[in-house]
Amino acid sequence: MEKFNELMFETLRDTLRLVLGETVSQLIHSLTKRQTSIQLKEDSNKNEVAITYLEKLLGKEGAQIIQTISIKRLCLKLKREYEEVEAHFLVLDELYEMKFKLLAPLLNGKHSTHN
Repeated sequence: MEKFNELMFETLRDTLRLVLGETVSQLIHSLTKRQTSIQLKEDSNKNEVAITYLEKLLGKEGAQIIQTISIKRLCLKLKREYEEVEAHFLVLDELYEMKFKLLAPLLNGKHSTHN
């Protein structure tokens, strides 16, 4: 779960950069870091701390927009990663299937000589 929270926090920062631009996102990042540094160290969910502070800076609606876009972007990223992993597993499945087909006659030959 910690890895997911870290991915979400990273996506949140990227979304701020995408929506508000580099300069504004850096300003928000430095303000958030300065104002919430103690909370970020104490709280295991940096996302909640960051969203709460974003609500103070951008208002509840602005923070919800950023959070919603971040979640959608994270889902798309995870889906792409899943599809890449799935493609690798499909290749592995095909390799194991070929290996089994190649070894099956040899294994059948050994079983028939042992009987």
